[in-house]
Amino acid sequence: MERFDAIVAGGGIAGSTTAAALAKKGCSVLVCEAGLPNSKRLAGELLHPPGAANLEELGLLEPMVKAGAVPTYGFAVFRNADDPGTLLSYSEIPGGRPTGIALEHGVLTRTLLDCVGRVPGVTLWNGTRVLNADLDAASPVVTVRRDGQDVEVACTLVVSAEGRVSKIRERAGIACQDDSSFRMVGWKVAGARLPYPGYGHVFIGGPTPILAYQVSRNEVRVMFELGLDEGLDVPDSLMNAMPEPLRGDLAAAMTKQSRATARFCGFRPEQFTARNLAIVGDAGGCVHPLIASGMSFCTADAMRLAEAVGRPLATGYVNGALDAYEKARRQPMATRGALGPAMVEALCDPAPSMRLLRHGLFRYWGNSPRGRATSMGLLSTRESSLAVMAREYAIVCANAVTGLPAGVVRRNEILPAFAGLAKRTAGFARGAITAVR
Repeated sequence: MERFDAIVAGGGIAGSTTAAALAKKGCSVLVCEAGLPNSKRLAGELLHPPGAANLEELGLLEPMVKAGAVPTYGFAVFRNADDPGTLLSYSEIPGGRPTGIALEHGVLTRTLLDCVGRVPGVTLWNGTRVLNADLDAASPVVTVRRDGQDVEVACTLVVSAEGRVSKIRERAGIACQDDSSFRMVGWKVAGARLPYPGYGHVFIGGPTPILAYQVSRNEVRVMFELGLDEGLDVPDSLMNAMPEPLRGDLAAAMTKQSRATARFCGFRPEQFTARNLAIVGDAGGCVHPLIASGMSFCTADAMRLAEAVGRPLATGYVNGALDAYEKARRQPMATRGALGPAMVEALCDPAPSMRLLRHGLFRYWGNSPRGRATSMGLLSTRESSLAVMAREYAIVCANAVTGLPAGVVRRNEILPAFAGLAKRTAGFARGAITAVR
């Protein structure tokens, strides 16, 4: 029976970067990948600067650039089709890397997996599916289907990088708290004219947010959020939230190519480790794609786990390392899990409290370089403190008060608006206290 220090189930960005990070610590790693997603399925394509920095530390950034990755500079947020946009730039974050990268998902994952398969200490089994993992034994045994046969492989640590539907996580008995479910539909548009090339664009003039960003020098990904019962056609209320000429570029592309889709299911596991098991990437929780934090968080998980392990694995040592990983991941995931839904509410919810908050948010961004920098620190995953998020929420609420004389809410909506803001702020404060504990 073959033996490795770690077996990683899944060779996407979480699995590949985790394998590279563990190998850098001297571990022998087996990566089992059943088959990467095809181009008809939407998935992560943008890495914030911390994610790009992690790839660079692992020696994996240059191959992404050679494969066609383009630099990203931050976000541009548009309140309606006529809005000139509010720029939130990575360069405003003190001490941070000023750019991230973006690349079409299939190209990114194939390039990454190919590179990681050549890293010393990493063995890649492509076309191999993990069937079972016996985690209770002192030395776990993983059963995989390879070349039509079931093969058993021994290891010290099992890593689930299987994505949202993690069979190993389920078999370990780790429960998950479910969140919202909806469908994303999108197109890759050649020659599309973004208002701010190199920026991730968020258009919020419709009922749900629209995301657009470059995935190559001449191609732009545009994605819409639709309810599961709405069908696949994009309504006019969303199309009209985009400015020209981008709207026309997309409309032309929609007549010539089929859409890519993905069903989104937000969730968060109760824990991220079990005996001899670490969970990384989307297997450890998914939040709304508006903040585009998924891939950067995957690379952060790889670095967190490698840092917790710290050296080649030994049977009597691994679960102490897993305790350290669990602790290191808990608050960043709590912050990310709170930030995604909070941003969607703040930008799109028509309730009086959120209209007032939206006014305060754009006022804060427009008047405060520190506010923009802190917001981008949270959005880019560079800042992971839930206490900082709660503080920023309170500051935005203070700015929201200026919306009263501006008529953002009607007189009979003032009390419900303040009650809604107070309730949400108290919820963030409770979450921050719990995370610190």
